[in-house]
Amino acid sequence: MKKILVCFISCYCLIACNQEGKNNSTPDTTRMGPMVKIDTKHVDLQVIDSVPEEPDFALMDLSTEILNALKKQDVNQLTKFVNPDFKLRFSPYGFIDTNSTKAFTPYELTAAFNKSSIFIWGSYDGSGDPIKMNIRQYFNKFVYNKDYLTAPQKSINEFRASGNSLNNLKEIYPGSSFTEFYFPGFDAKYNGMDWQTLRLVFRHSNQKTYLVAIIHDQWTT
Repeated sequence: MKKILVCFISCYCLIACNQEGKNNSTPDTTRMGPMVKIDTKHVDLQVIDSVPEEPDFALMDLSTEILNALKKQDVNQLTKFVNPDFKLRFSPYGFIDTNSTKAFTPYELTAAFNKSSIFIWGSYDGSGDPIKMNIRQYFNKFVYNKDYLTAPQKSINEFRASGNSLNNLKEIYPGSSFTEFYFPGFDAKYNGMDWQTLRLVFRHSNQKTYLVAIIHDQWTT
């Protein structure tokens, strides 16, 4: 009789333990809070292209490469720095007139160097006469007219030179970066009124830095 009773009690305990195990494996939804079902079809994932600006030393190194290409009039090297989907603008003075200054795609720039076509690049300060030159003549007069690689003053996002004409670089290219290569003057008798400067303007796009404008500037009347 005792053996039967012990066996009965053992079976009862075993059944009770199994039932408790099943209860513990069931999640307590009252403690977890309501379950939320996410509709992945309507989740808005915003991808932001947060391209950082080039560090100062990198932007200056890039500018040095471009100046070397300008000095040699190496159009093949120059076009490597231009976004193929946009144009490179040239301005003979600090005030950028988007209606009269010239802008070229890389393809157009290469074609211009391979031909002797005459373009109107804007107007001469003072007389207002149109600036009519082929691209090599323009480079000699309004791009690399001084050895800007040896300019005594260089800056990043800081204007060194100022004349009587307006400087609208930041209005035409908001949010851009630029480097400046400045000669404060060449002949003491002009008291600095013969200064010359060259600015290279950059835009950051698709994790790359592109040259978008080359701006020559000098004292204007």
